[in-house]
This record gives sequence, C-alpha cells and structure tokens, in this order.
Amino acid sequence: MRPEVHLAQDIDALRGEADAAQRALIALDTVPGSVISSQACPGAGKTRTVVERHLSRPVPPRQGRAVLSFTKVAGAEVRKRCAQAGHPELARFPHYIGTFDTFVWRHLVRPYLRPSQEKTWHRLESWSDHPEARRDGVALDDFRFEYDGDAQARIARPRLRPGGLPHRLRHDQHAEGRLTSWAAAAMRKMWRDGYLAGDQLRDMALSLLTNSRRADRIMRVLRTRFTEIVVDEAQDCSYEDLRLVDLIRAAGVPLLLIGDPDQNIYGFRDTTRPHTRDTRPLSFSTAPDHRLSHSWRSTQIICDLAHTLRTSDAPRDTAVGPYHAEMTPVVLIPTTGRTEAEWIADFGREAARLDIPSRERLVVAHSHSGLPKGMTGTRHVPTAKLDRLVWATAVLRSPGGSTRQQELAGRTLREAVQEHWYGAPPDAPEQVGLDRHHLTGAELRVVQASLERSFPSLDLPPREWSRRACQALHDEAVLLGIQPQTTRVYPCTRARDAAWQLVGFGDPAGGRTAAQRCGTVHAVKGQEADAVLVIVPPTGNGKPDDRSDLSIKTWTTGSTDRADPETAEALRVLYVAVTRARRLVALALSDTHLTLVRAFLTEWDIAHRTLHAHPGEQTVLPL
Repeated sequence: MRPEVHLAQDIDALRGEADAAQRALIALDTVPGSVISSQACPGAGKTRTVVERHLSRPVPPRQGRAVLSFTKVAGAEVRKRCAQAGHPELARFPHYIGTFDTFVWRHLVRPYLRPSQEKTWHRLESWSDHPEARRDGVALDDFRFEYDGDAQARIARPRLRPGGLPHRLRHDQHAEGRLTSWAAAAMRKMWRDGYLAGDQLRDMALSLLTNSRRADRIMRVLRTRFTEIVVDEAQDCSYEDLRLVDLIRAAGVPLLLIGDPDQNIYGFRDTTRPHTRDTRPLSFSTAPDHRLSHSWRSTQIICDLAHTLRTSDAPRDTAVGPYHAEMTPVVLIPTTGRTEAEWIADFGREAARLDIPSRERLVVAHSHSGLPKGMTGTRHVPTAKLDRLVWATAVLRSPGGSTRQQELAGRTLREAVQEHWYGAPPDAPEQVGLDRHHLTGAELRVVQASLERSFPSLDLPPREWSRRACQALHDEAVLLGIQPQTTRVYPCTRARDAAWQLVGFGDPAGGRTAAQRCGTVHAVKGQEADAVLVIVPPTGNGKPDDRSDLSIKTWTTGSTDRADPETAEALRVLYVAVTRARRLVALALSDTHLTLVRAFLTEWDIAHRTLHAHPGEQTVLPL
C-alpha cells in the first residue's frame, strides 16, 4: 500500500535526509583494490552530487580524477557545472571527464598500439559514422559479430539483430541474407583499413590488458595519472565494461560506480554474455555500499507508480522536490478505435489543465515504430536526394528531437552538402573525407548552421522547395570558393502539398500544440519533463511481437521479480519512461491493457483517471 503524501511539517526533515544521503556519497572513501558502488533513484540529484564530490575532494598534485559516463551530454553537463562553480581547471588535464568509450580509447588502447606502415587505427563512435559501413537503411551496428581468435575481436559471422531490418524490406525474402553477406565483407574491409567501434574497442582493450606484455605499463600509467575513477550510469556497463573495471580495480586504481539497476535498458548489447570461455565471476560485489532514494524530480504518486515497475529489490523512493505533494493522478488514455491525433490531443489537454507548456511535454515509446508518425517522420534516413535534405531539415528544425536524432540529421545534411558540391557521396568518415577537399569540420558545421536558416519553409511544395534549397547549397559553395558539381535541382516525382509530407512528418505547426518533444525511451534517457505520455503499443492483429502483452501482464500480476530477461527489460523501459515525469504521467493503452492497468492501480491505491470512461468512474484516489 502506498504511504500517505508527506505533511508540510515533515518535508523539511525528509529533505534533510536527502541532503545527508548526498553528503554521505560525497564523503564516501574509495580505496585501491576495491570497487565502491552507490545506487541512485531517478531524480536523486546524482549529477550534482558527483560534481560536488569532484569540487570538494582535492587530489594529490599532478594527479587527476576521471568521471566517466556513457553519453556526451552527461560529460558536457559535468564540465559545464565545473565552469559555473568557478573551477574550469577541474575539467582539464590531469582530470578526465567524458565517455567510457573515449576513456578506453585514449588511456587503454591508442597509446599502446604497435605502429604499422600498413594501418592507422581510427575509432568510430558508431559504425554509422563511416559511409561504407551503411547500406539500405542498416549499418554494421545492426549486426552482432562473433569473436575471431586471430584478430582478437568480434568481426566474424554477423547476425542481424532483432528488428534491425528496415520496414520497407520486411517483405523481401532475400534481404536479410543479402545484407548479412554485405556486413561480413564490409566488416573485414573496415578492420583491414584500421577502423573499430564499440565492441571491437573493448576487445582490443581486453586483449592488451590480459594477453600482452604492455598490461603492466598500461596499469602503471593509469595508477600514476588517476587517484580515482568515477563511473556514472554504471548500470549501462556491458559485461566487457565490467571486466575492464575489474582489471582496473585489480591494478590498484580506486573506483566508484554509481547507477540504478532498474534503468538498465541496454540488454540488446549482450551485457551478461562473455564472448570467450572465460566465465569467472567478477571480483567485486554488486550489492550497493550506499543508496540515494529521495527523488527531487517527481510527485509521490509518480514515485509509487515507478516502484511497482521495479524488477530489483530497491525500496520505494520518497518524493522531496517542489512537486512532492501534488495529487495529480496517473492518466489512462484509451487508443483502441481512435486516431493518434485524438489521443495525443487528450494528452495535450491534460497537460494544459496543469498549465504545463508544450515544451515541457514529452511523448515516449519503447521503439520508434510506436511513436506518432506525424512527430517523428520516417525512422530511417531516406535514400532519394531531395527526401534526405527534407528529412534532415525537418529533424533539425524540430524543437523536440532527441540528441541522437539531431546528430544523425546533422550528419545526413553535411553528407548531402558534400555530395552536392563534389559530385559523389562521401566514402570515408567525415574528417578523413574533408582533408581531401582541404575543408575543416568547423567550416562544414558553419555551413550546416547557415543552411538550417536559409533553407525554405517546409510548407512549400516539394518542387519549389527543391529549387530554393539547391540555390542555397550553391550560394554556400561560392562563399567558400567551391564550384559545385551538381547544377540541377533535385527531381520530385510525387505530388505533395508540402515538402514535409515527403518524409512522413505531420504538420509541424499542428504537432507542437500538443507536445514539442518526442523520442524513444533509450533516446530520452537522462531527460525529464513536467508531463510525459508513455505509449504502450497494442499487440495482435498482425503486430510483430507480444512484448506489450507480456510486460503488461507481468506488471499487473505483481510478478516483476520472476520475469524472463526480455520482459524484465521491457518493464525497465517502462520504469525509465514514467520516471522522466515531474508532475504528470499519462499512459496510452489499448482497451485490453487499460482494463488490466486500471484494476492494478486501484488495487495498489495509486491515484488515476481514465479518460472517456463512464461518468462517476473517472478518478480513483486513495483513501
């Protein structure tokens, strides 16, 4: 049963407990040869606490602290807060603040590779960054590769990941085989040319640290440089990441891991399956040494809802933030027999009742296919030249596109610029290709920003949009002294009233009235909003899988602790989704799922409202 919302006279004491827990994490001592771990609930102020630890715990002269996470956004936030606190030097050498992957490359791999006249190694953040590692809407990232003992890396026998085949190819019986053959050849070529990405980077690091004479030197340098390594969002560590952490621990570098096991939503990375026969258990305990369980973000009702979705044994979170006592119920929105526009509008009206502006409304789903098409456009980058430009422009102008989608759109636009100017699509990663044309990455990004402003409105008809866009591309080339090889406008064979209709977007003005932000749960992880709409897609009637049925039934029967791995991950995705919200959570559900969820929330005394229900059955509040 849910506890009563805390009285006003209690909140100061609860906030005192939350502050004390944060101070305890700041003061937590790490020691060589061991890993100290802390679990932090969503909205616990984890980033602020990590920054305060970095600011207030000095390190010996000529040594630094490493603060690692798994996204660029997290690292940028830590660096920004160091600068705001008046200590920008804490984000520079000998300290390191950045992604786990970049740390592995810079400190465990790149300095220790043997020089070769035949190969220069290049790390890619993803295989999508290399034009030759993409084909027909898929990239090498969409395949799992097996370990090759000669190369000591996963580069052999590719298998397409579930859901990796683009929708337009799902009726092509030969598509998967054709793309798998391509992936095998492309990976061999990438490896010969000296390119590696996430899995191969980890394999190389593990090989250097376990099977080479350089291991002692690597660890000696690491001990000398860093007095402590903090790994934020540690639940996102793969099995290989944890092996690296354990090797660093064994070398005597103090480690602090901070995360939330209920936010581990990257099971598709095979996080618990080693690619070798070495299945020895890691030599540190997974039980937390410390816990942050006070949420400064959400209402108590949202905290209670999130607790029912947990697959771990973590305790219920306590709301202590500015909205802790708000009694806004969970809103259940039916989708059966209704259009996307109708139930998205329902969400907009519920948010408007609380005076929540559209920029603070977030729409999320487990996968891209579950999101409203009018807000996201096509999932994959189109292949036609005009469609690519329109798609990239639409995404870059969208106020609510995820960081990942914005980066993809930016890269797509820059590649389109190069193809327009030089007469052929890029065949190498961006910086390598630019060197050939004596152009810098900074210059190309300035061009991108200029084109985002100068490209015409997407409300124009496609042919007119194409004419004006090609003129803008020509004008930018002239400013740089480049004679563009493309002189014709891009053709459009499909009649449309507006350019944005070419790539699946809805009316840009109409979409922003209900919600400005939209993305998959994986893409918005780490974000928050006042109001969140979580879309739970229906199953049956030819739907590709029954994941929604399994997760909803497992959740509403209270058997989350006994869920199979795939269903447990689907529940963690739901957990991450609802914990993005500060004030309002709305669930968009089919009639079958809505009935189960409504009964479950009633049983657990979690306040909720069902829209379009019978009079008198709209709101259920706890006694």
